[in-house]
Amino acid sequence: MILRERKERQIQATSSKNISDTHIHRYHSWSSLLWQWFRYCLVGVANTLIDVLVLNILLWCFPTTQVHILVIYNSLAYIGGAASSFFLNKYWTFGHKQRPTTQEVRRFLLNMLLEILSSNGLLWLIGNALHPFLANAMLWGNASKLLAVVANTVLSYLILRFWVFASGPQKRLK
Repeated sequence: MILRERKERQIQATSSKNISDTHIHRYHSWSSLLWQWFRYCLVGVANTLIDVLVLNILLWCFPTTQVHILVIYNSLAYIGGAASSFFLNKYWTFGHKQRPTTQEVRRFLLNMLLEILSSNGLLWLIGNALHPFLANAMLWGNASKLLAVVANTVLSYLILRFWVFASGPQKRLK
């Protein structure tokens, strides 16, 4: 009888430990995912600053109130921000240590093209909607740009996380 009780206590202790480990693992997974999202947002802020800086230089040097010119400026500015995005997201946000693979570069370039098209489409819609209300080209261009950036943020994260840098198990940076 004593052996049986001891065995039941061991089973209960093991079961409690497994349940506790599961909760810890879930907490660690969520905190790790939230930290990754935070790093992604910081990289996004840096890329957006580069993007907006290039856009403002273009608007300052070559002022325009034409949406199609703003879309061209946006494409050039977006490429400027995306140049740093690949390396910051690869090595810091998603923690991949290996050299860039051809597949990652191809996927990133395709993702960047889709993001530029999406950003330009949103910019065109927002720019046309805001144009009657904002006469100042700098204010109009920046307001349109920032609203388009906000709309693209979540979509971009999901594509990078689950497609561009999702090539199987990776060695992570510690």
